[in-house]
Amino acid sequence: MGALRIAIRRASDRWCRDERGAIAIFFAIALTLIFACAGVAVDTGRWFQARSTARASIDAAVLAGARSLQLNPTAPNEALAKAQATYAGNMANAPALLEDNVTFALSQDGTAIEARGNAIMATTLLQVAGIRQMTIVADAGTQLATAAVTPGGSGGSSIEISVMLDATGSMCDDGIGPCTSGTKLSGLKAAAKRLVDIAVSDDQSTLTSRIAIVPFSTRIRVAPDNGGGSMMTALTGLPATWSGWMSYCTAGSGSGGSETSGNWSCSASTTQQANNLAIMPCVTERYYESTGQVDATDRAPGAGAWLNAHDGTRMTRSWDSSDTTPSVYLGSSSSDPSYQWNYANYGCQDVDQANQVLPLTSNKAALKNKIDGLTAYGATAGALGTAWSWYTLSPEWDGIFTGEGAPDAYSKLTQIRPNGAPELRKVAILMTDGAYNTLRSAKDQDQQTVSNAAVQICSAMKAKGIEVFTVGFALDQLSASERTIAEQTLRSCGTDISHFYSTLNVQQLYAAFTDIGMKLSAIRLVR
Repeated sequence: MGALRIAIRRASDRWCRDERGAIAIFFAIALTLIFACAGVAVDTGRWFQARSTARASIDAAVLAGARSLQLNPTAPNEALAKAQATYAGNMANAPALLEDNVTFALSQDGTAIEARGNAIMATTLLQVAGIRQMTIVADAGTQLATAAVTPGGSGGSSIEISVMLDATGSMCDDGIGPCTSGTKLSGLKAAAKRLVDIAVSDDQSTLTSRIAIVPFSTRIRVAPDNGGGSMMTALTGLPATWSGWMSYCTAGSGSGGSETSGNWSCSASTTQQANNLAIMPCVTERYYESTGQVDATDRAPGAGAWLNAHDGTRMTRSWDSSDTTPSVYLGSSSSDPSYQWNYANYGCQDVDQANQVLPLTSNKAALKNKIDGLTAYGATAGALGTAWSWYTLSPEWDGIFTGEGAPDAYSKLTQIRPNGAPELRKVAILMTDGAYNTLRSAKDQDQQTVSNAAVQICSAMKAKGIEVFTVGFALDQLSASERTIAEQTLRSCGTDISHFYSTLNVQQLYAAFTDIGMKLSAIRLVR
């Protein structure tokens, strides 16, 4: 009996010792779980704080870099440095990181700043669970940000841009032309296409961005050869075809010029009857003989407000843009032949078919094809080109430019969107390489007279709320007096001095068009 009690006591002692060991193990496991739970709470809180700070710092950095890039597109390294400095400054008060190699780079053909790299935080209590670090941000996936300069105007507006491009003989390497390439013309084409890439958005669902191309030289072309009857009738009030008696030159000497009149003269002529001659599809300035002034308004063509046709008149209907009927040179008989140069069996003088005006469109391919096809020849009718830049933006002309090409109302310029930006921006970009020397198709005209007309048109355009940029190209190749007038004209036409660019070579021209495109764009943050 005593031996039994001793055996039971020993078994009981062993059980108690085993229970104390089990409790110790249980306590150790529980303690580990407690530390792990505390670690999750503490380190997760630290992670959320660090991640929030890092993401906000990255957003601020790419936006700061994109803003720098927008203001000075020719200094991308400054934009990258701005982004890096902004990130470092904002991260100064963040929790200490085990690793932070976030950097910034250009993307989207130099129009965006994107963040790259990783940021990692060391854990504290979670280390007892074998978790020694946590990733704050990583460039795998969609965690990092990009700030892109996107079309639509600062703050997000729809935008209409009219681009006046100098397509005169001086854009050719020989200064005469015609040419489709060369140092200056090829440089212009590259710069203009760069503007299209920046300023026209691929997404037109919310905000629209459209560009019109206005090539100019001696005249403005509005249609292909023998195909512009209805357009010319709408613009000039002249019929699509004409029949009557005309005086034709049968002998002459000398030659015509491109930028100048040349020395050609007619020494003999004959009168012949013509039948159904097609109107030549080019126009010149709206001009009134009674005042001796170019019309500086955007009113729609119509009675008493017609554009002049190819030769600078509306003959055989009128000598100018009015409806004043002439009494001679009507071509009604052989004794009263017409001397007009508005109807012929060939196309416009000095203006290639490829140089037809392209109304507002968001079709990038069409815009680039138009630019690529430009042929340079002829003289510098700067007032005419300026006027047409306005016409393509003017809602008064929505009967001429229809469909996608119809300009929106001026009233939208002052309507404010919920984001605080105007509903619409209208912008004219006027580019030239020469002295304005042509008026009503007549070359070798007084530069100051033509320039004054251009400035009057610019002033009236700006009064309607249109923003005007001007780009002078290689003006140092002009004479001192010509350059002075040319620069004064472009400065006066621009919205302010910051809207005037004086470019001496193709690299500067490209930079100017890039700069304008960026200034006409908004900054958008994407992930």
